[in-house]
Amino acid sequence: MLDDEGYAHVQVEAYADGTVIAYDTEHDEDQYGGLTYAQLDLDEFAPYELGEQEFFEELGRLRPMNLQAGQAWPPG
Repeated sequence: MLDDEGYAHVQVEAYADGTVIAYDTEHDEDQYGGLTYAQLDLDEFAPYELGEQEFFEELGRLRPMNLQAGQAWPPG
């Protein structure tokens, strides 16, 4: 999930083998990687844009393996 300036607040990586890892402002880094701090080009990602409701519905279907037991998912 990007803000209006192109900074990520929620990031999910889903791999072909089914592995899912996720980061947000509360869990921004671990041994697998971390939330990007780069400002992303909103025009470049515009074709992949989802509405907020659709985004959170999709997040709810995923089970990131790098989150601690009891950690709320999806965030927010």
